[in-house]
Amino acid sequence: MTVFETLPVLKNTKWIMVGRLDLNSCGLLLFTTDGELAYRLMHPKFNIVRKYAVRIFGNIDDKKINRLKLGVYLKDGYAVFKTIELKSNNAKNKWFIVSLTEGRNREVRRIWEKVGVQVNKLIRISYANIILPPHLSPGSWMYLKENLVNDLYNLIQLKYN
Repeated sequence: MTVFETLPVLKNTKWIMVGRLDLNSCGLLLFTTDGELAYRLMHPKFNIVRKYAVRIFGNIDDKKINRLKLGVYLKDGYAVFKTIELKSNNAKNKWFIVSLTEGRNREVRRIWEKVGVQVNKLIRISYANIILPPHLSPGSWMYLKENLVNDLYNLIQLKYN
């Protein structure tokens, strides 16, 4: 089963998925029928912020955090977190909230790997102004309220019909 099979059936148009999540990630996915909206949300030149909750395994110190804040070189170019914030810390795992403005393949995981730590849980918690509702269970969906859609269109400087 794919995520598209759980969405309402459309006539004379199709769903477009905004961004993607790899097989080992979960969280917020956005779908639209507006191709220009999808393009502007996904293209790096529009600097749309995506936030992730990341559980990492490995030794992380201030030196590594500073390196993450400055950015790292990956084989497909320079990558940097826009923000990085420690949320919880126990002996084996640490949770961080990170944000970035592009969504290259496995980028969040590869940035962490570059400083020698492994991501063992990755959840997209927001995309632009849309925040994953805590009550929304995996595999379920909801329509966005009109004010959120309006704000989203304003954010990317498109007129909402």
